Amino acid sequence: MTQFRLHPVEQAFALAKTGQYRSRSEIARAMEKSGYTMADVNQLEGTSLTRQLNGLCRAAQADMAKTAA
Repeated sequence: MTQFRLHPVEQAFALAKTGQYRSRSEIARAMEKSGYTMADVNQLEGTSLTRQLNGLCRAAQADMAKTAA
């Protein structure tokens, strides 16, 4: 039986929104540990995608900080 996995880019965006990661590189490491291949993780390269993921990480962490305060 095959297990459903999100497309690597979709998974990266989902992880960025959790507030648990500070950057695209942290997300990439987490994805590798969870079984995504290096080819999958390499799809996260690129200036625009890095900027988007890093921005989402910052926004999610800021939201978490506001909620905790």
